[in-house]
Amino acid sequence: MTSLQDLSLEQLRAHAVKTFRHGGGSRPDVLLIRVNGEEAVLKDFTRADPWFRRLVGPLSVRREARALRQLDGARGVPRLLRVIGRDALLMEYMPGTSTREVPPGGLTPQFFERFYRLVDRLHEFGVAHCDLRSQGNILVGADGEPHAVDFVAHFRRPRRWNLPGRWMYGKFCEADRVAVARLKRSHAPDLLTESERQALARDRKTPLERAARLVGKSVRNVSRWLLTRRS
Repeated sequence: MTSLQDLSLEQLRAHAVKTFRHGGGSRPDVLLIRVNGEEAVLKDFTRADPWFRRLVGPLSVRREARALRQLDGARGVPRLLRVIGRDALLMEYMPGTSTREVPPGGLTPQFFERFYRLVDRLHEFGVAHCDLRSQGNILVGADGEPHAVDFVAHFRRPRRWNLPGRWMYGKFCEADRVAVARLKRSHAPDLLTESERQALARDRKTPLERAARLVGKSVRNVSRWLLTRRS
């Protein structure tokens, strides 16, 4: 019987039953694949603009695959199934609803407790997500459990001797935890604790944080301007 592991990229695309995101520009196709009852998510850069696909797509695929391998076994994170050439990777499908689509008041106190535990679990495995501010990267499973997806922007914990890297890793871990408070402020502000309010008041206030945000935004804008088509 044919399985997900046996099919080429073209054959996998032919078994797509749902599109989560349409590719183009700097974006990959994100598709739900179903083969003989097996389901998986395919992230595929082949329809991104040509220069972006050649130069940035393979880097994004390698980065996400590396993070998922390091997080293998972490609950709430999709398992990497395959890397397919330079342009695509196949991941475990974790059914859920993006928190972006959850109405105000739809997230419970228990969800936020579990979300903090998930974030701590990522850090125990040595990975800071770095993009949990985007609510599209946080899913609510059918059982109410949080799931984290899209690890392209992650930062891994450096070796002990790399003191500047370890310091940066700590800052990124703090940012992951602040992202939980930001989500709580957006969906259930009455649940915010005093420590969370203080963390949100400090958020993005230091020169380092402002500089990091400016550099990240500039790199994204320049890469899109240089490597994608513009009408």
